[in-house]
Amino acid sequence: MLAFIKRKFHLWKHPLASHGELVLDRRRIYILPNRAGLVFILTLFTIFLTSVNYGVNLGYALVFLLLSCGWLGILFTFRNLTGLGLTATSNSAVFTGELAYFSMHLANRARYVRYAIAIESDATSVQHTDIPQSDHQQLTIATKTVHRGWIRCPRVRLQTTFPFGLLKAWAYWQSAQQILVYPAPEKDPPPLPYVATGSSGSQLINGDEEFGGVRNYQIGDSLKQLAWRQIARHSGGSNDHLISKHFESGQHHVCSLDFTHLPAQLSVEQKLSRLCAWLLMAEQE
Repeated sequence: MLAFIKRKFHLWKHPLASHGELVLDRRRIYILPNRAGLVFILTLFTIFLTSVNYGVNLGYALVFLLLSCGWLGILFTFRNLTGLGLTATSNSAVFTGELAYFSMHLANRARYVRYAIAIESDATSVQHTDIPQSDHQQLTIATKTVHRGWIRCPRVRLQTTFPFGLLKAWAYWQSAQQILVYPAPEKDPPPLPYVATGSSGSQLINGDEEFGGVRNYQIGDSLKQLAWRQIARHSGGSNDHLISKHFESGQHHVCSLDFTHLPAQLSVEQKLSRLCAWLLMAEQE
């Protein structure tokens, strides 16, 4: 018995991660009276004692009627969560310090509407929703990122007090979905470290877009690149001195991003932040 209680308590505090859809069953749902329920029970007990002392038959009838309503409330409150299907999907990657968003889908395959279902995660406020019969709802869970790397979907708590507000049924759910968190880009990083292959850290690449001048013929040049006017002008009628046209496809900046070449006084996280900022700058250029 003690081992069973410990196992239930462990599953309550640390629910197993779900890779697919999770359907809430009776083993995952907990139900207890809330504050209003405790006041309701105390009121019934007071009316019952008064009816016993003074022999009030209407008091007995009222106690049994309200007790029956509370007993039915256990069934309807528990039924509002049982059989609910839960799935989660992760969105695109974010940078450290930004909010990571997980999309949560609640599927109701029953033939009745589920009212007043509250969803609470470890990092967001409570959200309330109603799910129509044979329908589904989608909610967004946001959690703030503190460290780079993979971040898991936070643990979610679903609870309801429908229909009377006297009982609270709840269940915990942990999804296995993850979002990749990149290092935060450095603010005001230094200029990109261009390789000195030409003026302004750029080099000219041969192509066929823009005319870049003429040069001596090189083995492998196409006959279409021969500059016949220049050949005739410089060779005086002989073709001993061949000249080719030179085309350029523009300037290509050569940028080298090397973790080991960063200043030694920077920490690992600072180096990664600088590399991240440089990558964004290079992509924009």
